[in-house]
Amino acid sequence: MLTVQQAVFTVESLIGKVQQQKQLIHQLVQENEHLRHENKQLCKENEQLKYRVQELEARTKKNSSNSHLPPSSDRFEKKRSSREPSGK
Repeated sequence: MLTVQQAVFTVESLIGKVQQQKQLIHQLVQENEHLRHENKQLCKENEQLKYRVQELEARTKKNSSNSHLPPSSDRFEKKRSSREPSGK
């Protein structure tokens, strides 16, 4: 059986642990809010970047033969030689 002093010590110990847990929960809630906000911003930025990539990809697929762009806007592509390698 516990003495009164032991019981008081046990209760005080439990109160201390509860307070520590309460502080930890508060810190975790704040961190969670911060991470949610950061995640929301990153998702928004990701969507903007996806849209930008689509625009750029669409632009690179256009040339003077499939759009209203002038021939001077065509990109230069290195032409492959029709010759066979000599084997030397």
